[in-house]
Amino acid sequence: MNFMSRTLTATALALITAAAAQASEVKIAMNGVDDPNANAEAAFAHGFADALEGTDFEVTIFPSGTLGSEKERFDQVAQGLVEVNLATASTSYGMSPMVKGVALPFFFSSTEQFDDIVVNSDILEEMNAPLVENGVRLVGFNFIGGSIGIHNAKKPIATVEDMQDLRFRALNAEQLDFIQTLGATGTIVAWAEVANAIQTGVADGYFNAPNSAIRTGHTDFLKYYTPAGISPSTRIVLMSEDWYASLSDDEKAQIDEAVAAGIAANRAWVADWLPAVREKHEGLGVTITEMAPGEREKMGELSKDVWAKTLTPEQLKAWTDARAAVSK
Repeated sequence: MNFMSRTLTATALALITAAAAQASEVKIAMNGVDDPNANAEAAFAHGFADALEGTDFEVTIFPSGTLGSEKERFDQVAQGLVEVNLATASTSYGMSPMVKGVALPFFFSSTEQFDDIVVNSDILEEMNAPLVENGVRLVGFNFIGGSIGIHNAKKPIATVEDMQDLRFRALNAEQLDFIQTLGATGTIVAWAEVANAIQTGVADGYFNAPNSAIRTGHTDFLKYYTPAGISPSTRIVLMSEDWYASLSDDEKAQIDEAVAAGIAANRAWVADWLPAVREKHEGLGVTITEMAPGEREKMGELSKDVWAKTLTPEQLKAWTDARAAVSK
């Protein structure tokens, strides 16, 4: 073998080695800080990464939007540039409206029922049908804290009537419909602008997980919280379908196990956090008000109009059937 041939061979081997190393890298993109003690999604990311130790996969975590906005990261997953993305559920709504079902207010009796539906019905497959065709696979759900409750700056809320003179920040059109169904008024505000909106009176509060106001420092002005159990505080775990499809069966099994480990770590984080939430709120001067008897059921009945506006009859039936199947 002459010098040129040896050089070409060495170059080819280097390229192959580099390609193999690149193929084994798993990039996880997310919007929060990379702190598994403070961030439930980081708990997923580290649980996922720990499960892949000893395999050929090398996990790199990109926190705090370092790989772009929610939309940009969704596009990167679809293009195969990012392997795993921890995203807001609404980024997938346009492509798969069935995903809107995860946020239906008062549809799930508990977070445990929600998990049961995802694991033991065909609903995940139905959500994935249009996503997979476009290069994205929804592989699971993260909780960012306890179930969604009512934060506000004005007064204790124990009944539907208590909300009538309040204006709440809405995440999107679906949540705006929900707010109005309860007799309150709403305004769509980007999360980055929420603090300013509440402090200037544009909004009086928002619906979110109990730890959201603590994490963001909003307890400085949101002094009332009602644990209403509106819906799980859910975000989604997206995976590049092209990348996943390119893996061997053994590699897919390793990734599947890592996803399961990540979800287990996320749920353990939430379970550890929940007992301390009330104490943390009260320590920060937040008044906790429980729903009056029968008021959650009343809100649930009012919310059925929102379900019908959010999903088509066929989509709502699929969710309702899945819920019924696991409740037997």
